[in-house]
Amino acid sequence: TPNDDFCPGLTRKAMGAERAPQSQPCTLRLLVLVPILLSLAASWDWKAERSQDPFEKCMQDPDYEQLLEVVTWGLNRTLKPQRVIVVGAGVAGLVAAKMLSDAGHKVTILEADNRIGGRIFTYRDQNTGWIGELGAMRMPSSHRILHKLCQGLGLNLTKFTQYDKNTWTEVHEVKLRNYVVEKVPEKLGYALRPEEKGQSPEDIYQMALNQALKDLKALGCRKAMKKFERHTLLEYLLGEGNLSRPAVQLLGDVMSEDGFFYLSFAEALRAHSCLSDRLQYSRIVGGWDLLPRALLSSLSGLVLLNAPVVAMTQGPHDVHVQIDTSPPARNLKVLKADLVLLTASGPAVKRITFSPPLPRHMQEALRRLHYVPATKVFLSFRRPFWREEHIEGGHSNTDRPSRMIFYPPPREGALLLASYTWSDAAAAFAGLSREEALRLALDDVAALHGPLVRQLWDGTGVVKRWAEDPHSQGGFVVQPPALWQTEKDYWRVPYGRIYFAGEHTAYPHGWVETAVKSALRAAIKINSRKGPASDTASPTGHASDTEGQGHVHGVAGSPSHDLAKEEGSHPAAQGQLSLQHMTHTRTLY
Repeated sequence: TPNDDFCPGLTRKAMGAERAPQSQPCTLRLLVLVPILLSLAASWDWKAERSQDPFEKCMQDPDYEQLLEVVTWGLNRTLKPQRVIVVGAGVAGLVAAKMLSDAGHKVTILEADNRIGGRIFTYRDQNTGWIGELGAMRMPSSHRILHKLCQGLGLNLTKFTQYDKNTWTEVHEVKLRNYVVEKVPEKLGYALRPEEKGQSPEDIYQMALNQALKDLKALGCRKAMKKFERHTLLEYLLGEGNLSRPAVQLLGDVMSEDGFFYLSFAEALRAHSCLSDRLQYSRIVGGWDLLPRALLSSLSGLVLLNAPVVAMTQGPHDVHVQIDTSPPARNLKVLKADLVLLTASGPAVKRITFSPPLPRHMQEALRRLHYVPATKVFLSFRRPFWREEHIEGGHSNTDRPSRMIFYPPPREGALLLASYTWSDAAAAFAGLSREEALRLALDDVAALHGPLVRQLWDGTGVVKRWAEDPHSQGGFVVQPPALWQTEKDYWRVPYGRIYFAGEHTAYPHGWVETAVKSALRAAIKINSRKGPASDTASPTGHASDTEGQGHVHGVAGSPSHDLAKEEGSHPAAQGQLSLQHMTHTRTLY
């Protein structure tokens, strides 16, 4: 496994492996090396292929390979363990907790919800066994860190079908198969220019990026991205992109780019690098919630559910964290730790009282975080009627309120993602009752596939509106123009003993791997911390913290009270016990 050394001569000293385990014969371990070398070779092939894309090269994280090594081999084993409170049991909090626990730190996770996983949320139908992903549902092949994490946890991956040529696009009451739209999109009724006709929607979008590519080559990555972040996607497509208005409308209707029209062009570029019908995607066999469950089962520390953090007070030697154990009665309990890692969403962080207060630039950055809504509506049918239309996955597009309809793969039931909307498009379902939302989605599916689907619907379904979730209060972050470039750097610097991670602190927003990357960065910093206070963000005025660039273990501050003693009679959950508690108390919306 990725946590094993192969034999004494092949230990990974740089990653902190003190010695090779002797539980297996060296020959057997060397046999394990063969598939790993093949995997590395494939990785190099992938990098050679992707390095030809200048946008991909510009947006690549400079520390990506380092983070890939950390998720593969882990952090250095610390000689002086720290007591760390991780706020939030989403994937960022769980990954950071695993890395720090494996390195020898004592970690406690505080989660405000009654379940783990955050925006990884798998619905499981108790009668049929069918599953629907209310949150994350796919990972592009370029997300090697996430693939490696899943591999290390023993999770099986399989193909996620993003595109099926037999799915439909319906706009202006004209319905065509997507293989037709790819070749002649003008048949949908758009008055395209001659040079735009006969081009697939993706190729039309790429035509618009020609000027951006010239800017990238002329200005360099940093200056070009600064330019891009000053414009909305719509401004760019109509201006420097030189597309006709009908072509832009086509992109909005068919590729759902209208969700980014009034947001930063730079954000749209990052999103498109991960989201395209031409990319390859994977999913977790058995459901995405197996990822947080696997992370949870690997932890040795406590995971406290229903434990919202309401306040944090930093002192010269520790942090006091207040949790409300019985809202709304406000029965507060105080936990103490050497360090805190805050992985909650931006809106959740804003509800925490900090003493001393967060620096002004961090408060402003929190206020400027722009979360867009995201809504999913699942409908359960008596049989997968779409198979009769030779559809085996992928998605259909419509200009009706449901916008995108995703089909489950063969032999995985008839629970249909009847609507997936985000940004402005999600407004169509805002304020509706559950029954009204289900009926609206059913109307759109019937308009696309015929009235028979009404008879095939079994009357059940699930609605998840992430903007109405009290813990996330939004689907994911997408910044408007002029607010994109510098915010992430604020979150990479700790505020005294408080560190930050989560999807909102890194790029590209909206992806599980982004949360994982932010968690790994924070874990590296915590594990390599050498001083009692942070650098310029110190609330105590102590000397600045010197943080190593590698994975060298260190010590932060002086010992504080044992967390286990501080927890008292609060209903704590540990290991699988926490998982069982989470499963029995899950609430679906």
